[in-house]
Amino acid sequence: MEEHLMGNTCLSFPRLETERLVLRLIVMADREAIYTLYNDEAVMQYRGTDLFAARTQADSLIRGFEEARQQKTGLRWALVFKGKEEELLGTAGLNKIDWRHFRGEIGYELSPAHWNKGLMTEALRAITNYSFKNLGLHTLEANIAPANLASERVLQKLQFVKEAHFRENWYYKGWWDSVIYTLHSNQNR
Repeated sequence: MEEHLMGNTCLSFPRLETERLVLRLIVMADREAIYTLYNDEAVMQYRGTDLFAARTQADSLIRGFEEARQQKTGLRWALVFKGKEEELLGTAGLNKIDWRHFRGEIGYELSPAHWNKGLMTEALRAITNYSFKNLGLHTLEANIAPANLASERVLQKLQFVKEAHFRENWYYKGWWDSVIYTLHSNQNR
C-alpha cells in the first residue's frame, strides 16, 4: 500500500468541493491574500511565529506549498467560495505527511471576516475524507495552542479526540503549551 500512496499520481492536485466552497490549488495570484492572512494579528495569535513583514514571505510560502506537494510531503488548498474562485478566504491542508506510518498533520487559517460561519469545519471535513479515502492515511493530527478555543471547537465538531497536552514544548517569545488532537480513519464520522 505504501508504494501506491507514494506513486507518481498520488499527489496530483485534487480539486475538492463542498456545499459552499471550492478547495483549489494555491497560486501566485493568491499572494496578496496570503500576505494579508499571515500579517493579521488575529489570525496569527496562536501560531507561535512572527507576522509576515514582506510580501516576498507570501511568495516563499506559496512556493513551499508547491514544493511539499511535488515532494509528496504535504498538500495545501486555497479555500474560496463557489463562483468566486479568485477571492481566497483561507488555506487548509496537510502540513506534513508521514507515509511510513500513514499519518498526516493538518493546518489551517481563515480570514476573520469569515469566522464562526462553519466554513473551516466544512473545508476540513472534505480534507479529512480525502485524506482517508484517497490518500489511504490512517491518522490525522492537529497541534493547537490550548487557548485557541475556536480551533478546538472545529476539531471537536469533526470528532477529533484530544490525546495529549504538552507543557512548554514550543518557544516563541516565551514558552507555549501544545494540545494534540487526532482523528483515525476507522472512527465513526
